Amino acid sequence: MNSFSNEVKNYKAMNHLAAKGSVVLFGGNSDKNIPVLEIAESCELNFKIYNRSFSRLSVSDAADYFDECIQPLEPESVLLHIGASDVESFRTNPGLFDQTYLALISHIKQTNKKIRIAVLSIANPGKSEVIADMNRHLNAIADSERCDFYDTSRVKVWNPEATRQVNSFLYTQGFVEPLKIKKPLRDVAGLIYSYASAMQESVDEEYERMPQVG
Repeated sequence: MNSFSNEVKNYKAMNHLAAKGSVVLFGGNSDKNIPVLEIAESCELNFKIYNRSFSRLSVSDAADYFDECIQPLEPESVLLHIGASDVESFRTNPGLFDQTYLALISHIKQTNKKIRIAVLSIANPGKSEVIADMNRHLNAIADSERCDFYDTSRVKVWNPEATRQVNSFLYTQGFVEPLKIKKPLRDVAGLIYSYASAMQESVDEEYERMPQVG
């Protein structure tokens, strides 16, 4: 865990400031800079979301990092976005990948029998058949373990104002209590990755406007 020691140290320090019983995003390098707390605030969600994602995170290492940096938060829900660093190992031995991912879910459930888990698909902009197959496996794993599955390629347009309006309506109708910890994880994942998609599109557009040297 030496290569992750600084990330572990930072997350442990941040955990002292965090609320327990919240939603945690547990992902890899592409997830590290997603400002999940700010997304929750902009959409006026009445629960916290924390980002505990790691560079180059492998499924085989994930249980150790969960114990170090996520389990102390006693999360109500976990969004698993892991697998991007395991594409080559999946290509070689998909059965071992499945076994390791299933063991991770089992490990997380052992910490809290009521914890909700969502499995998120891996981005596949290049239309790789290996990644497409991995996502089919992830969907099957989620089904077998009664976890939610969210396809990150099917994000909606980033629209926090619409989300605020929906939440305000539900609050005025007296549905505040059910919303506290039972908002569908697919919806939470959808908010996070619609934002991430919008930010990536903005970066791409800015790059296209830049003068190209050639």
